[in-house]
Amino acid sequence: MKRFFAMGAAIAVLASSGLASAAAPTSSAPPARVHFAGCVKPGVEAGCLIVETGGKTYNVSNAKKLLSIGQFAAGTGVGGGMSTCMQGDALSDIVLDTSQPAHDACVKETHPTASH
Repeated sequence: MKRFFAMGAAIAVLASSGLASAAAPTSSAPPARVHFAGCVKPGVEAGCLIVETGGKTYNVSNAKKLLSIGQFAAGTGVGGGMSTCMQGDALSDIVLDTSQPAHDACVKETHPTASH
């Protein structure tokens, strides 16, 4: 009898501490679109493409069909995606700006740069 009472008390303590509700679903805001503008560079992983903008690195590999290394690209994408590229915030649903802004010429890099 004491064993059942102790077990019930332990369950009550866990439930009141919030551990029992740790698996409860949470709602979050939809991911925000981010703007990027810069030269397309090779990522550190084969086949990956990155753009560095304002001190941030964006993984734009989802737009490989639209982009090439050495090209200037400006557009938006949804951040927080998953990728095997291991570099930058992986963007999905990438849309390039219809009018690309004036910019300096991009240097076509053949070796990836390690950036954060």
